[in-house]
Amino acid sequence: MRLPAFTQTIRFRLTVWYSSLLLVFGVAFVVALNIAVRLDRPQVVLFDTLHVPDIEWQPVQAAPETSVGGFVPVVSPGVIVQEAEAQLQSQNLDRLQTWSLGAVLALAVASGVGGYVISGVMLRPIRDITEVASEISSTNLARRISYRGPEDELKRLADTFDSMIARLEDAFERQRRFVQDASHELRTPLAAIRATIEVAEMDPEPSPEEVREILETVKTQTERLTRLSEDLLLLTSHEGTELETEPVNLRRLAEVVMCELEPLARRRGVELQGDLPAELTALAHPDHLHRSLLNLVDNAIKYGAGGGKVIVGGRREGHQAVLWVQDFGPGIPEEALPRIFDRFFRVDRGRSRREGGSGLGLAIVAELVRAMGGDVRVQSRPGHGATFEIRLPAANEA
Repeated sequence: MRLPAFTQTIRFRLTVWYSSLLLVFGVAFVVALNIAVRLDRPQVVLFDTLHVPDIEWQPVQAAPETSVGGFVPVVSPGVIVQEAEAQLQSQNLDRLQTWSLGAVLALAVASGVGGYVISGVMLRPIRDITEVASEISSTNLARRISYRGPEDELKRLADTFDSMIARLEDAFERQRRFVQDASHELRTPLAAIRATIEVAEMDPEPSPEEVREILETVKTQTERLTRLSEDLLLLTSHEGTELETEPVNLRRLAEVVMCELEPLARRRGVELQGDLPAELTALAHPDHLHRSLLNLVDNAIKYGAGGGKVIVGGRREGHQAVLWVQDFGPGIPEEALPRIFDRFFRVDRGRSRREGGSGLGLAIVAELVRAMGGDVRVQSRPGHGATFEIRLPAANEA
């Protein structure tokens, strides 16, 4: 036989447990009370209490009309009173037992009804969570419980659920923007390649110079697609992961990066300068820290070197090693700072595309540094350049 659905609920089970516990204690109390009362019955000795003289009472001859040749037994008045008292006590105990059992039954019913109502009130936040969760979908994450009540476990549960939904909403929104931006970024070079091919098809006999231009355009856009796909793969492969770290000398790392980017800096008329202590060491993944610093310096040369100089420096702050890159260019607008590490975000979209950037450089830096147990920050004022900082755990106490 299948039980009704309501009997499977937590509310019903809580009611049964509370009522059963109260009923057990109630029965135990009544049983103990009745046993104690019966064991503690007073011994009534009316002869001693009433001081009735110890007179020997004799049977008397009964009247003829009441008894023929018989006797009517006559007993002591004290015995009569004593028997009446014992009978009265027995009746009182029986009534006590009856009323006690009735009270226990009434208590069981009242506790069941009251427990069901109270458990319903106490479990209301859980019911609200269930209702909100059933209404949530990937396209509608705006619902919240917004529970108002005492700071108890249920309030914390409701607040935790609201926080989780807020994080999910933010994650879905970032994913939506990422898909849109990625689609747009991929569509741009593909459209350029397609347009170039269509132009070439219109000329059945292109000149060697035109062929070279077509091939150069296709090559450039293909390289851009390759770079974009590699950046996307790198970004997604380390999202939410933690990298193994080892001591890395930041000065030697900075020298390697500046040496790699020296030709680019020379073409742009930018001077690269280093300002790092010789023994500054951080716990990091060597390859990914190299990629992070390379992205920052490359970004500073291309977009922030209006002042003709880029400085790569480092310092020790407590238990952190700080690696920073400073440029003296136009800076970053204040309204753009909160989104500077977002995927595909560009302060100047047209200039970034002309430079061949994928729009993922700073996002990759932020994700890789986070995976190494650090964080990345930026400080900037329009017209005064920008400073990017990579903060990582220091490898020693020097």
